[in-house]
Amino acid sequence: MHFIPPKSEEKDITTNAKGRLRKNSEKINYFKQIFEKPWGYEYLAYQNDKIGIWILHVNSGCETSLHCHFKKDTIAYCLDGSFKINLFDSYKILNTFDNLYIPRNTFHGIHSYTNHSVLMEIEIYTDEIDYTDKNDLLRIKDVYNRDKNRYETSVVPKEAKDNEIMNFHNSETYHLNNTQLKIVRINDNNETIPFDNYDKVILLKGNIFQQNICGPGSIIDLNDNYSLLSNNVELIMMKNINYPLTNKIIYSNNQLSDMIELNNFQNIGLTSGCFDIIHTGHLKTLKIAKQNCKHLFVCLSSDKQIKYLKGDKRPINNINDRLHMLMHMDFIDYIILYDEINDDNESILDNIMNIIKPETWFKGTDYKKDDILEKHPSLKNIMLIELEENKSTTNIINKIIN
Repeated sequence: MHFIPPKSEEKDITTNAKGRLRKNSEKINYFKQIFEKPWGYEYLAYQNDKIGIWILHVNSGCETSLHCHFKKDTIAYCLDGSFKINLFDSYKILNTFDNLYIPRNTFHGIHSYTNHSVLMEIEIYTDEIDYTDKNDLLRIKDVYNRDKNRYETSVVPKEAKDNEIMNFHNSETYHLNNTQLKIVRINDNNETIPFDNYDKVILLKGNIFQQNICGPGSIIDLNDNYSLLSNNVELIMMKNINYPLTNKIIYSNNQLSDMIELNNFQNIGLTSGCFDIIHTGHLKTLKIAKQNCKHLFVCLSSDKQIKYLKGDKRPINNINDRLHMLMHMDFIDYIILYDEINDDNESILDNIMNIIKPETWFKGTDYKKDDILEKHPSLKNIMLIELEENKSTTNIINKIIN
């Protein structure tokens, strides 16, 4: 787990903030309610006297305020999609099952790169309080210009139906897109925890010894020995059939820019395509491309773009199916989702190239270097890979029809 300690500037701000002297707000029952926010919505899924768990659904391109808490630590845990966690003077990117420990007095904000991003926010209570005080916050930056210290003025509560929310106290299994969450309760310290087939486990209640004593909110190491220290232990166990392959997906140019800035990528190779019906020609081209670069990025065309290029009967496989096929190819490092709106100059693709600045652009020999450079003059190196004869999606479709 990544740990982000507060900087000296943050300590100065929080020490001088009048909000630090505020008394605890009255305890409120937040269960069975959805709280609509300018950036999406959130709800309380679990609470005891040690932790509280909120589920945040953040709309694409939207973000929470840059804020801190005085009386609780926070674990930001990505359940689905991709997030940018804004910090005081930097940021981190969280993909599926990535997490970040944010101690009190540390400013943070949550930005979503895609519409189906879901974040689990685990509040770790301190000696000062043993329940969720939503007014325990200080905002220093907010695009919605909300009150610096008040939660109630920034939300619209509504009663939630059982099928709209997860309640970890009641049910045992939930499905969230491709992520499955299961609540496991152990009532005897002689029992064993059924770790099999799960990717991640978080302790909700009780104590476990694993190198040291783990309490509520701890992330359990599935590969390490453990000993149960409590008779009543509750855990949330998670798995995603596509994890960690989903972490290859880049949803937007903003996410791409942030990734390039954070990572010291060397010798990037870039290509693009529809990849509608995967055939040996695709595999050969992509493997040769990977052999000639260290990191291979693939731009994947949208369904709308393919219809425009190939006609109303295409694509055969929709974007989700094509994406999942590419994800499972270990010679592809990242897949960029894009929607080209101007085929004449390929301006969207050109923007991607200018962000990545690839060492090599790979295409098949059905393209010409001069034509490519006319649209993309910034390219440093173009490698045209010999195509397999009679291997194309169009040929496969015609063969089926005939």
